[in-house]
Amino acid sequence: MGCENDFITRVKLDYIQDFEMMFGRMKLDRPRESATYYTILVMDNPKEFADFLRIGENLANITRRPLEAGRGCLLKNGLIAKVLFSSEPEEEFGRERYLPVNPKIIWEETKEDLRPIISEDTFKAIESHLQEMTNAYNENFKTYGIKLKRNGNVTIQYSAKWIFYTLLNNCLERGNYLKLQVGGEKIFDEPFIKYLRRFLELNKKIELIVERSENLDGVKKLKDEFKDKLDVRYFPDEITGLMRNYVFGKELAVTSMKILSETESSEPSYIGTAYVDLENIEELNRKFNNLWSLGKPL
Repeated sequence: MGCENDFITRVKLDYIQDFEMMFGRMKLDRPRESATYYTILVMDNPKEFADFLRIGENLANITRRPLEAGRGCLLKNGLIAKVLFSSEPEEEFGRERYLPVNPKIIWEETKEDLRPIISEDTFKAIESHLQEMTNAYNENFKTYGIKLKRNGNVTIQYSAKWIFYTLLNNCLERGNYLKLQVGGEKIFDEPFIKYLRRFLELNKKIELIVERSENLDGVKKLKDEFKDKLDVRYFPDEITGLMRNYVFGKELAVTSMKILSETESSEPSYIGTAYVDLENIEELNRKFNNLWSLGKPL
C-alpha cells in the first residue's frame, strides 16, 4: 500500500488496530503507540525512525514523542529487544535496531481473552492479518527471530519476557531439548511458570539448573507433573551471580547477565548474546554440562 508522495509500506491500519486490541489486553500503558511501532518494525524492517514516523503519522496520526513512548513500552514489556551490536553488517538491522517477538506469540497470549468480546468475523479477520504479518516476520527476522540463519551472533538488551517469548516461538516451530540456567527471581511466579509449563509440553526434555534452595517449591510441583521430561539440578546458594543461560538443542543459545536495577519492583533487564553457529552452541552446551555435573539432583 502507498502513503503520500508514493512512500511505500506494507503496514495497514487494520494491523495496527488488531495489535492495539492485543496490547490493551496485555495491559500495556501505550497500546496504540506500541501497536504502531510494532507493526512497522515487523512489516517494513529495516527502516529509519523517520520512516516509522512518516508511516505512523499517515496511518494512525502518531507523532514523534508518542511513537518513542510506544517503543519504550514494547522494550519494557519484553515485546522487542534492543540490538547493541552484531556480527552481521549494520544494514541488516538498519538504524532502528530492535528484534520483535513473533506476532503469533502475541496472538496466542491474547486470543482467548479477545474471543468473548469481538465478533467471529473480526476474530477470523485478525487471524488472516496475523498470517500476513507472520510471513513478513519470518522473512525479515529469519528462523530464530534474531535475523541470523546459521552463522554469527547478536548482542542484545532485553527483559525476561522477551527471552521466554523467543524460546516459545522456537519451541512451537520445532520441539527439541532445552537447557535453562536461571537464578530464580520471579521465575516460578506467573506468568513465567506458565511458560516453563508450555516448554515442557512442547519439548522432548528440559534440563533446569536452579540457584538458591528457596526457589525449589515451584520446581518440585513441575517435576511431579512432568516426571522424566524435567531434570533438575540445584545449588543451595547463588554461585554464578547474575549469569543466565539458555540452550535450545543445536539451534540457538543465549548467554546473558542480569543488569542490577535501582528498585526491586522494576522489570529485570539483561544483556546477552544469542548464537546460532554450531561451534558456539556446542561450547555453551559443554559449559552448561560442566555446571550441571556440580549441582545436586532434585
